[in-house]
Amino acid sequence: MLRNHIKIAWRILRKNRLYSALNILGLTLGVSGFLMISLFIQDELSYDHFFEDSEQVYRITTHWGETSTASYATAPPPLGPRIQADIPEVEAVTRLLKWNDFTVQPAEGINQDEIFREDQVFYAEPGFFEVFDFPVAAGSKEKALSGPEYIVLTTAAAQKYFGDISPQEVIGKQLLIGSNNPIAREVALVIETIPEQSHFDFDMLVYEPGMHQEIFLRDLWSWSILYTYVKFPQGKREVVQSKLDQLVAKYALPALDEGSQKSDYRLNLMPVQDIHLQSHLLRELKPNSYQNYIYLFGWVGIFILFLAAVNFINLATAKAGLRTMEVGVRKVLGSGNSQLIWQFLTEAFILVFVSVLFSLVLVQLSNGLFNQLTGKNLDFNLFQNPFILAVTPALIVVLTLLSGFYPAFYLSSFRPILVLKKQLSIGKNSHGFRNGLVVFQFATTLTLIICTLVVHRQLAFIQQSDPGFLRDQLLIIHNDGEIQNSQREDFIGRVSSSSRVESMSFSTGIPMANQFQMRSFNLPTESVQQGMNWYEADANYLETYQFKLSQGRNFSSVAGADIQKVIINQKAAETLGITEKPLGQLIIKNQGAEDQASLEVIGVVEDFNFESFRNEIKPLVIEYLQDYYLRDYISVRLQAGDMKSAVEELETVWKSYEPRVPMNYSFLDEDFGKMYESEMRMEGLLSTLTMISIVIAILGLFGLTSFTAHLRTKEIGIRKVFGASMVEIFLLLSKSYLQLILIAILVAVPIAVFAMNKWLEEFAYQTSIGVWVILFAVGSCLGLAMGTIFIQSYKNLRADPVKSLKTD
Repeated sequence: MLRNHIKIAWRILRKNRLYSALNILGLTLGVSGFLMISLFIQDELSYDHFFEDSEQVYRITTHWGETSTASYATAPPPLGPRIQADIPEVEAVTRLLKWNDFTVQPAEGINQDEIFREDQVFYAEPGFFEVFDFPVAAGSKEKALSGPEYIVLTTAAAQKYFGDISPQEVIGKQLLIGSNNPIAREVALVIETIPEQSHFDFDMLVYEPGMHQEIFLRDLWSWSILYTYVKFPQGKREVVQSKLDQLVAKYALPALDEGSQKSDYRLNLMPVQDIHLQSHLLRELKPNSYQNYIYLFGWVGIFILFLAAVNFINLATAKAGLRTMEVGVRKVLGSGNSQLIWQFLTEAFILVFVSVLFSLVLVQLSNGLFNQLTGKNLDFNLFQNPFILAVTPALIVVLTLLSGFYPAFYLSSFRPILVLKKQLSIGKNSHGFRNGLVVFQFATTLTLIICTLVVHRQLAFIQQSDPGFLRDQLLIIHNDGEIQNSQREDFIGRVSSSSRVESMSFSTGIPMANQFQMRSFNLPTESVQQGMNWYEADANYLETYQFKLSQGRNFSSVAGADIQKVIINQKAAETLGITEKPLGQLIIKNQGAEDQASLEVIGVVEDFNFESFRNEIKPLVIEYLQDYYLRDYISVRLQAGDMKSAVEELETVWKSYEPRVPMNYSFLDEDFGKMYESEMRMEGLLSTLTMISIVIAILGLFGLTSFTAHLRTKEIGIRKVFGASMVEIFLLLSKSYLQLILIAILVAVPIAVFAMNKWLEEFAYQTSIGVWVILFAVGSCLGLAMGTIFIQSYKNLRADPVKSLKTD
């Protein structure tokens, strides 16, 4: 029986090629979109699951400030020892510091003459592998971070330095670390390369006693600088959080002299498995995604799959008028309802099966394009992916039932006597159901169009908005002590002599760096301290970035003239309560700490976005740059033109100071763009899914119009004989669909506007949705629909009415 059903179904589908092609194309697009989104979501949900006991590892974050976005992915140095002493529930704690760039040269091997510049290096504590149990390729975890003479590499880094040799052969080999007087470090451990599904990446880990003494052991609660991780059983989270609150009350607040209720200093636990989707703090180690996007794309993927099934249902029920005689004859010859249902479900199964096969091939072929679109490096390997292997059979079954169930029952319900007498009319109920599905299709499509346009509008707003400074043509050199304090003036002179350079500046912070240091500030007359962003800059800083002073003056160009002078932004003046007379005010930095200083305000700069547009502008204090010995930035504003030649000139000057160290640089506008990778991926995915949705909806409308025009062939002929024009007949054919599309518009617009308003609330600085966005989306939807109806109806409109009336 099954074999017979399959043979008959195959013949019918071959005979009705247009019907089969429309269904297969629609289902293929729907399934392909669903599979791509599923793979994307699978990747997003897999972050930080690759090491042992990852569900027991938490990162401790710091919140200090009046705004909801004044939170840091880092924690103060004293916290680690206090946790070990006061919270016995914590099994292990470790801290990381990402600070220096490293100059690395292999001491032996095929690459021993090459010098590498690495920026994915972390200072780590010996207990690192007690928290992060990364898979080991070779070597000893116990030895790895036991002293400054050892180093930890990933397998990728080991191959880069020593060539294509086994990890076991790398153990014991040496790397020369440093530029002028390199220090040899022995490779003690090689771990498997960290997957991309990690909230942080590194190429090497080192333990440095000097750095440990200077930073890790500092008793400074106002300095959130270290990435602090703890490991404890899952059921202890509330207990550990409670004891963290006690640590804040016992140690942090007294040190900050903030015992009053005005204080907003907290330490919070964040599961590492949640960081990628739920953590968007200052000093994140890499841009994260958003959990809401997972929900959004999940629902969109389901809707697109459902759209394809709706197409099938619509086309099957519309085609019912052409299959009534077939059903009547089958029933007269003895076929029962169950046999007819199985026959129609078999047809649906064949269409779904072929479509799913095509989808698997299409998704596999689209791997590179999809990765380019999402910014990922996914290797689909569909036939090795357990998720795909499990979901594919389920998808075939569900789609067969979803798309074939209603048409099968609907077609098998026809009464044979009425069919054979041609007294059967396709009931109003079927039209109502089909019309509801058409409304659903176009409402979903229009919603996606509006959402895509709003996301594009917000990204354009971010790119075009004035952040308060000029970010174009700004090259940022990451200076890790290569150009030292004594060399600054000479370096500035040599670089500035180039006709390609407008201005340049040294500073310890730059906009969009997301790595600002924090200090506490208060007026001498007040004890309550305010946590504020802080960095140092020289006298050329305001000119190089073209910041605008609202009051006061810039730093003096005379070296050392403005030591212990500061320029603050308007938000800092407001926070300190000195907006009326800020100039000449003294503010205390880190009161009670060893680096306490009394600083004079000499200028107020207009507020500018030094963070993401998602965050409100925060207080900022810029102190005059003195003898800074740690990492800083060299900002160079270039003339418009040949950037490549300008960079080559800078590299030539750089090599005259540091011949062994490659110049590590980036352009500020590119760094700015990286802050919105999630939004750009969202726009790209939404655009693709919207196009799929549009094509599916148009395919459905194309098929429905085709069958409707066929059923009304005689009516069209009669109307033409009585003098109806082509325009009148076209309006007649499109009237019912136009009404359905207008209903879809009334449904889609409020939903899309509500959803996008909620999304825009995530940005402190946002565009409006705009009436033109709605009008453009509605106009596009109507235009595509009317164009489809016209193209499909054109043949019937031009047909000879005499021939139409002769057809039976």
